[in-house]
Amino acid sequence: MKALVYTAPLRLEMRELADPQPKAGEVLVRIRAVGVCGSDLNGFLGRSKKRVPPLVLGHEFSGEVATSDGVGDIALGAAVAVYPIVSCGTCEYCVTQRDNLCAARQVYGLDFHGGLAEYASVPARCLFRMPPSISFVEGSLVEPLANAIHVVGRCGAIRGRTGLIYGAGPIGILCALVTKQNGARIAVVDRNVHRLTRTKELTAALAVDATALDPVTSVIEWTGGRGVDFAIDAVGTAQCRQNSIACTASGGAVICIGLEDEVCAVDTRPIVTREVDVKGAYAYTRPDFAEALSMLARKLLPWESLVTKSALPQGQAIFDDLASGHSSILKAVFEI
Repeated sequence: MKALVYTAPLRLEMRELADPQPKAGEVLVRIRAVGVCGSDLNGFLGRSKKRVPPLVLGHEFSGEVATSDGVGDIALGAAVAVYPIVSCGTCEYCVTQRDNLCAARQVYGLDFHGGLAEYASVPARCLFRMPPSISFVEGSLVEPLANAIHVVGRCGAIRGRTGLIYGAGPIGILCALVTKQNGARIAVVDRNVHRLTRTKELTAALAVDATALDPVTSVIEWTGGRGVDFAIDAVGTAQCRQNSIACTASGGAVICIGLEDEVCAVDTRPIVTREVDVKGAYAYTRPDFAEALSMLARKLLPWESLVTKSALPQGQAIFDDLASGHSSILKAVFEI
């Protein structure tokens, strides 16, 4: 099979690899579309310790069942979105549908070859059947949308509340869209003017250019001095985390999903004296994944205005563009 292989920091190569051989309980999926996650980009930049080259990146993918051999109840040729977390299935987290927290979990494009290829072997339990109304490109968006749904769920009840999305990358934009669907008013902070503009157009958010304005002052003024009810840090640097806390009202919540810096120092006094809850959010659960699929089926996501479609041989150029820091691409998806 043809695959786009991460061979060294800042280097991707088209290579011919052996077709994967399904193990017991697995089916072969012919991949049709795969999205690029910020974690893929970190791998490309050489910042991910677990993404060791040579590796096929990509965990946001959809396709069609190519061989099933009677495994599961999904027929040959069925269109599927792939749930890319492979967990043990038996621990306390897995049996309570929190397999994103399974200590034995493994993820496509991280622990083994992922979706930037023609084929993948996938456990039958990790396949979600897609309705005919959903395209393969939409199918590749189920995973990042599930991520956003999980993050927003960690915020608690947000209808009628104010929120901050720190970072207008793909996950930040999807979080903004999900919060809008859930009835919140939001502000979005980023350094990329193109992404800020598109996010504002899609969500009517307050857009704060961090290269021109002080984000904390701007957000605090927008809330009349009170601060937002919740903040989502979709970047993960020390400054972004600190600013998210500073922008949050007493008794509010900050959800951390960005992982730009592994270790960072923040002033913990507001967390204590203003009772600001700081929570982590990792990936999603199977109910989140199902909700994302439903949301796409109900055409609640303006995905066509988000996606830039490409082919695998353009992989190096697309990743170079995304890594430049001033890309106009909101969400890169490869059609295979």
